Amino acid sequence: MKRWLVIELYIPKGFGDSVSNFLMEQGAAGIEELEGNSKWERLKTYFQQDGEEKKVLRNLHRYLKSLQKIIPGPPGPQMRTASILDQDWGENWKRFFKPVQVTPRFWVRPPWSKLRLKGDQKEIGITPGMAFGTGTHASTRLCIQALEERIKGKGLSVLDVGTGSGILSIVAAKLGAKEAMGIDIDERAVENARENVEKNRVSRMVKIKKGSIGILRKKFDVVIANIDFKSLRRMKRPLLNHLKKQGDLILSGILGDEQEKLCQHYLENGLLRWIKTHQEGEWICLTFKKVKQRGEKGERGKGKDVSPVPFGSIIDEDH
Repeated sequence: MKRWLVIELYIPKGFGDSVSNFLMEQGAAGIEELEGNSKWERLKTYFQQDGEEKKVLRNLHRYLKSLQKIIPGPPGPQMRTASILDQDWGENWKRFFKPVQVTPRFWVRPPWSKLRLKGDQKEIGITPGMAFGTGTHASTRLCIQALEERIKGKGLSVLDVGTGSGILSIVAAKLGAKEAMGIDIDERAVENARENVEKNRVSRMVKIKKGSIGILRKKFDVVIANIDFKSLRRMKRPLLNHLKKQGDLILSGILGDEQEKLCQHYLENGLLRWIKTHQEGEWICLTFKKVKQRGEKGERGKGKDVSPVPFGSIIDEDH
């Protein structure tokens, strides 16, 4: 039977998202946000004990030590570890994972909980702990907000790159997208996403594929990628190649100090306009629109040249 390394962390207020992001990069199978207080945030995370957990612990010790240098005054971050059997893993999630309201319209809930919705509110059923995207991370919430503003039941096509749990593809379908394609290179994520798509009864609109963006040949009205800064920089060309003319590109998984560099990187060739920035704490979500280039015909048969928005100007345009 599998065993899991459980790490409980006490993090000074305001640093929880940074630590969560680091844990996901290290391969955490799931992260719980536990009740803290006015000074501390509490996180509990799980790693499979497969021989790599010692390396994870070394990296985490090193990261927390570097984090302490920028946290004013003692005490610094604290950590406790334990080992549990696989059968205890699911019970821990059931005890701590509860419905989360991610926007005024959407709630995310685990399959074992009940939820009473009001008005036009919608729920997304997600089995937590298997893939990134349970609604507890700020970047996921920001992406959902951006999708709400760009889709608005217009019957658009959506590509969700690095789909994780499939939550953004499911949201797109519930907002009225005619089709959503979620792709991921992680087999566990793909399995989890397909399970969540089935549970949310959106299989007719949402398809999940294993692989990189290069396996796809079609273009989409909306392309969304909630991954990390380095991957977003590297994937600029394929993301743009899969975006239709005048389509929307939504990027998240970005920290505030990475925003300017990423904006400049995506705006430098004049193919995009910067439409809007959503922000929660230190996390950023950027929305761009693919513009018509000189020589392309506009709606009335005339060429249209649109200059990129300079960094520092945040605008909000209707789709």
